[in-house]
Amino acid sequence: MSPFRTTRKRRFGRVLAVVLAALVMLVGVFVTSASACSCFPDGEGSRYARADHVFTGLVLGKETLTGTDPDNTQDDVIRYRVLRLQTYKGQPPILVNVDTSISGATCGISLNVWETYLVFASGDASDRVVETGLCSGTRPASQGPPITEEPPTTTTVVPTPTTAAVALAASTPSPCAAA
Repeated sequence: MSPFRTTRKRRFGRVLAVVLAALVMLVGVFVTSASACSCFPDGEGSRYARADHVFTGLVLGKETLTGTDPDNTQDDVIRYRVLRLQTYKGQPPILVNVDTSISGATCGISLNVWETYLVFASGDASDRVVETGLCSGTRPASQGPPITEEPPTTTTVVPTPTTAAVALAASTPSPCAAA
């Protein structure tokens, strides 16, 4: 076998290894879990702004609704029957159904019957149904009323004059004062 042919085989092997490694990395970047919930990091003020309805409510009951595919539980929904106590935003009915995904992996939340929650929900409530999820901001009502605005995000601090600078300025005559 000629040395030229051996060199070509080695070079081809290296190129093939690089191409395969790049392909594996690309697959790792673009293929993610289909059932992973990922929330955008933001504050309650932003969640309040995005929600169609914000209210406190007492959970009266819970039922599981089967989705369109009976063999796939990922599209199942938990429906909570909630008695609205106080409204902060929107116009949800006094008895409202709050739907959420069946599991946390698909951004569903779990509420306890006979407990009160501050519900951040979306959807047209004319059919007495709204939706909430892990990223919506729904939380126990015992933590207080909703925060409706985000706090300022600037970290700029206005410098205050030091004592030495104030004393120096007081002892130095002003050029405008000499006339």
